[in-house]
Amino acid sequence: MDEQAPLLTPLEKDVLQEIMNISFGQAAADLSDVINLYVTLTVPHIDMLRFDGILPLISKDIANSNDMSMVKQFFSGKFSGSSVLIFPHGEGKKLLHLFDENAGTSSAEYDVDILEKETLIEISNIIMGACISKIAELLKDVVTYSPPRYFSQEQIYSTLEETFAKNKSFAIFFKTMFHFKEFDASGFLFLISDQSALEWLKKSINDYINQYA
Repeated sequence: MDEQAPLLTPLEKDVLQEIMNISFGQAAADLSDVINLYVTLTVPHIDMLRFDGILPLISKDIANSNDMSMVKQFFSGKFSGSSVLIFPHGEGKKLLHLFDENAGTSSAEYDVDILEKETLIEISNIIMGACISKIAELLKDVVTYSPPRYFSQEQIYSTLEETFAKNKSFAIFFKTMFHFKEFDASGFLFLISDQSALEWLKKSINDYINQYA
């Protein structure tokens, strides 16, 4: 990978942005079905990051990067790698109320923490699965998934450093907002892969473009 060259051309990035718009639409629909509540997910302009730009971005964009939660899931196919969804402090408790209106009223803080963890895993599984499967469908791939895993604050940076350890790794980065009727919540989604997957992604995007040329 040429360290000076952009990972994607402007046209490839625009096409990937459109594919992700479709993918996030599917994720929002799937999440709405589960919680029986209308939800939209914003898809800001995507960023393509090399391995050495990822941790600094997290520190910059998350106000308190010493207090966050993370869910990680592996996916395998021609496009393979890891999905990582990071939630800033307090977002998990907001989302917990979607599944349990009485959350936070119990004196058993341990039970609330367990419920919050399970909520983040469930929501992450829906969002990451819908996004990856729609990318795979549009780019004519089939993927399988490992079960998602939750990581607490003390595990996050060591896990991220291990995930990004390869010098050939890159990430597609999104900061998304979950819009519900009564509140908004935010999350940071990274799709992390390596050089071989990047080559497949570029070829598949160009094949996608050529369908409409």
